[in-house]
Amino acid sequence: MSGRMDRMALWGRSLFERQRDPVVWAGGVLEAASVTLGKFPEIEAALALAVDSARWSEGRAVFDGIRQRGLDKDRPLTAAEGLCLRLAELVAKLAHNAAGPPPPFDYHAGWQVGPIAYRLAGELKDPALDHRLAAALDGWPETE
Repeated sequence: MSGRMDRMALWGRSLFERQRDPVVWAGGVLEAASVTLGKFPEIEAALALAVDSARWSEGRAVFDGIRQRGLDKDRPLTAAEGLCLRLAELVAKLAHNAAGPPPPFDYHAGWQVGPIAYRLAGELKDPALDHRLAAALDGWPETE
């Protein structure tokens, strides 16, 4: 990995590990991201999942729906939409893992929330989106 990629990965890990309620936090990041892009039904499902811990065990099914949408060649996504769906996948993974049904998703899935949100902000270059994401993440990583 390059130095910049290493710093982003470390920032993402540190950011995630500071969260007391990672599923709700990741849902907040997704909400901040989705305002600009509009809400796909799959993103709406991930947002609903994030705020209702009684539904977290549905995380794998929600993830599968999001993944299917992302792979649908008949409805191609823009780069920004793909990144937003990636955030939704991470919310579903975190919810599934928090609920505990086996098998779990990768333990480090949450480390990607910050870096993907950062990439999304860079992709769209929308000041309002940048502000919302920075607030949801409690700031951006230090840059060189």
